[in-house]
Order: sequence, then C-alpha cells, then structure tokens
Amino acid sequence: MPVFAYVLLRCGKTRLSEALNRVKGMEGVKSVVPITGRFDAVVEVETENLKKLAELVVGRIQAIEGIERTETLIAVG
Repeated sequence: MPVFAYVLLRCGKTRLSEALNRVKGMEGVKSVVPITGRFDAVVEVETENLKKLAELVVGRIQAIEGIERTETLIAVG
C-alpha cells in the first residue's frame, strides 16, 4: 500500500535553492514548495511503504548539504 507524506525542510539560507533543486529530482518526490514560517519548504512524497519513506527522508533528503532539519507528516486518510 502506498505511503503519502509531507516532509518539512529547514535549510541554510545560502543553500536553499541548491538543496531544493536536488530534492526535486528524487524518485518519490511529487512536489517541492517553498513556504514561510519555521520551515523553508514542504515536499510532497509518495513511496511504496514506510521503509522506502525512511530511506528517502533519512538516507537521501537529510544527506543533502544545506538541509538542517526535517519533519515528516504521514497522511492517514
């Protein structure tokens, strides 16, 4: 069963554009939208399962230089 989630990103200001461009090209990423507030962007993702979601967020998105923090919100409906 697919897993849909929103990943909130906080980036270093000097690396925001570069980091978001790298996230946009990742498999499973549906959209990347800059936002205002405590976070700098929201990423809409769809993965096959929770394990793939963890691999995407922890293994790939958090590994991008310039991304300081993430928070993942899993859709339940």
